[in-house]
Amino acid sequence: MIKILLFLSVFFLCGKIFPFNPEFILKVPEKSYFEEQEVILTLTIYNKSEKCIEIEIPYLQPEEKNFLFVGKEFTFEVIANEKKLKNFTNHMPPEPRPRIKKIKLNSGEKYTLFIPFPFYYYPIELPAEFSVTLLHNGVKSNTVRFKILKTEGKKERKEVIVNGDFKEGEKFPYGWKIENENVKWEKEKGVIIFNMDKNTAYGEGMWIYSIFYRITSPSKYKLYLKAKSEGAEIIVFVEGWGLVKGRKRRLERNECFAHPGKNRWKEYNFNVIFTRKEVRWMRIKIYTYLKPGKIVFDKISLVRKK
Repeated sequence: MIKILLFLSVFFLCGKIFPFNPEFILKVPEKSYFEEQEVILTLTIYNKSEKCIEIEIPYLQPEEKNFLFVGKEFTFEVIANEKKLKNFTNHMPPEPRPRIKKIKLNSGEKYTLFIPFPFYYYPIELPAEFSVTLLHNGVKSNTVRFKILKTEGKKERKEVIVNGDFKEGEKFPYGWKIENENVKWEKEKGVIIFNMDKNTAYGEGMWIYSIFYRITSPSKYKLYLKAKSEGAEIIVFVEGWGLVKGRKRRLERNECFAHPGKNRWKEYNFNVIFTRKEVRWMRIKIYTYLKPGKIVFDKISLVRKK
């Protein structure tokens, strides 16, 4: 009988019968970022009531990253350069759909999540000043503020991208977004190195992205690549992006296949074309897959053809 009463008391206290609202504490690690950097906010959910509460958390897959999905149950109020950004979300198709997990917090307990903030998928001119507030079920967090600056990389004459020889930069190579800890930049040698293990090679592969560049379309380009590999295949995706419902969306993609041999430097040339007039931005994805080992990139260049 005592066990039954204890169970019922926990159910009623942690169930949805008592609408106790938590406190949302939002933090931003840095006050200033460059466009090459990922912005990831931190959210702490604090149960300041005297009761146990239960909250449904929508998360971006994979679950172990503990990334909160923003765009439906949880939303952001974003002001960029004093203009409100509508319908902000950090889920980008064709990524796996967000899923739901439930958390229970006793009185005084806290739970921490991380929130990717992909500003680059929105038509925001940099530099930009942001203010961000989280909203959920009528509850508002504090507001965090930060700046995002343009790359400090300089374009060579006729080049579309910056730092194609990977020699410019301080903490990171200008013009490139490196997220995987197994991707190394050696500034002195001017190379990007992928160290790919077996699980990665036979799984999702490894990649880096360039930042976005404004272009006009239709247009044609020549892509040049110098690389070597211990066995992994290389694909350079040159993507054309346009605006769909206020957010950047990929509209075209050129797939440039390189087949390195015997771990020696090899040079490649590809023709790249964008045909849709809606394409307004371009970015490059350097991708490797299929076999484990070291892959080294020495040079990549994109030049518009007349």
